[in-house]
Amino acid sequence: MDIRHKYTQPYSPQTNGKIECFWRTLQADFLEGSLYEDIDDFKNELLGFWVYYNDHRPHSSLQELTPKKFREKEQNCKLII
Repeated sequence: MDIRHKYTQPYSPQTNGKIECFWRTLQADFLEGSLYEDIDDFKNELLGFWVYYNDHRPHSSLQELTPKKFREKEQNCKLII
């Protein structure tokens, strides 16, 4: 899958903007004002949010594509080259 782990400077959120933005989105779109029956309910809802976030929610940083569509587009470009 060509995944690489990147480290950022500890206690310096400005060097890790992508994940900080994700945490803000998770807080605002998923956690804020939500109540869950138990941990299993939370896990199921989180999985649903994860699918929504990656497959259905457009991201301004990805030219308004979903992460899934953006990745597909990148892979198609690599195949053409």
